[in-house]
Amino acid sequence: MTPAAAIALLLLGGACAQVRYFGKELGALSQLQHGVRGRVFAVDSRTLYLKDFHYDGEGPAAYFYVGASGSPSAGVAGAVRLRDERGGAGPLRRYAGDSITLSLPDGKTLRDYRWFAVYCDEYAVNFGDVRIQADMEYPRPAKVAPLRGVHGVSSDPVVVVDAQTLLVPNFSYDGEAPDAKFWVGRGDKPSPQGIRIPDENGKEAPLRKYDKKTIVLTLPGELTVFDIGHFAVWCEAFTVNFGHVSLPRAALANVPPSLKMLGVSPQSRNSALAGSSGSSGSSGSSGSSGSSGGSGSSTTARPRPRRPIARLDATTYRPPARLRPGAPVISAFESPADRLPLHRRADSYTPPSEQLVSIQSSKELMYKEDGSLEPVDPQQQHEPPPADQQPALQPAALQHQQQLQQHQAQYQRLLLEQRALEQRQQQIERQQRLLSEQIYYSQQEPLQYRLATRSQ
Repeated sequence: MTPAAAIALLLLGGACAQVRYFGKELGALSQLQHGVRGRVFAVDSRTLYLKDFHYDGEGPAAYFYVGASGSPSAGVAGAVRLRDERGGAGPLRRYAGDSITLSLPDGKTLRDYRWFAVYCDEYAVNFGDVRIQADMEYPRPAKVAPLRGVHGVSSDPVVVVDAQTLLVPNFSYDGEAPDAKFWVGRGDKPSPQGIRIPDENGKEAPLRKYDKKTIVLTLPGELTVFDIGHFAVWCEAFTVNFGHVSLPRAALANVPPSLKMLGVSPQSRNSALAGSSGSSGSSGSSGSSGSSGGSGSSTTARPRPRRPIARLDATTYRPPARLRPGAPVISAFESPADRLPLHRRADSYTPPSEQLVSIQSSKELMYKEDGSLEPVDPQQQHEPPPADQQPALQPAALQHQQQLQQHQAQYQRLLLEQRALEQRQQQIERQQRLLSEQIYYSQQEPLQYRLATRSQ
């Protein structure tokens, strides 16, 4: 059985599969002015979902409002204006059966408010509203039991984030089984009649090793937690249960719907939560209607084009003449095979007929000031130019040259002093040797004299 067929079988067998889930229903908007109507749901603690919302867009300054006390018919003093589904703050556009999501201000929940309305600021008229009960239990994630089983399968309590998302904190598995998969199905315990679900990377390959890793799993297709009864780690090849948790229907009755179930892309909802400015409601006042079936909630504002920080132009850097110690020398290659026989210059403009210059293989060439090439004698290329032809130095360069000359003079003076000391030391050593020889010979003369006397 293919995964799609298994999902279809689970959906057909589920009692809740025939009713679409949008969260906790607050009620229908009162139909007072300008064709306002629709059903309002609480998605979570700070998100409202308007199903099949209608408004003709003819009001001059209509906005979404929530209030903490009183009723919208008595005015909106102290109430809070909400941004639209695109994050815009302008007057509302025309809606024709759109399904949209709205977010409450940061730090506020549905328990802080008592009504939601479409209200015209300019004429202080309530176009339609719905009450928010003070004791309402808005949808929220639910915790179930932790995973425990063989092959090192363990985790912290599994969290049902929404109707299609499971969070498995600190999940561990030794990775030794040949065909372990994440598995869901009907009933309290896993069986071969269940279906595999993709891992946290969206793959259905056998599970690798996990070591206390927190992962997020998404149920495939239209499958929800209301259609299944357990979540497990299952060896599909040998039909062995490595560990599972039950998903009791009563504990999951009030979890939030998923974004996919609402027809909302994560990007558009995040932009609304961030309060990013989208296209204003004035664009809808011209009578353009949104598409039905949740298309209004999935529309994202076009980003504004950004101006570049600085203009970037293609350029070629050439150092000024005063920074160049001499003209660059181009050495010819020894073998024609190492280099093409022709060389193209691009540092200055020349006519096309003169852009190709022949390279001499036995000489060196040097750029002249006018951009042409001339042969250079290798023995003379390092000789400095005459003093009258040297460029004038800047004050900083002149000061640096003077300091350099002073250091060189000081070095020469120290060198001469060192040589004089060495000569003086050598002279003292010679005198010491002469003195030692004199002492030695003075001691040897009496002995020689006595020997000569005896021989006589």
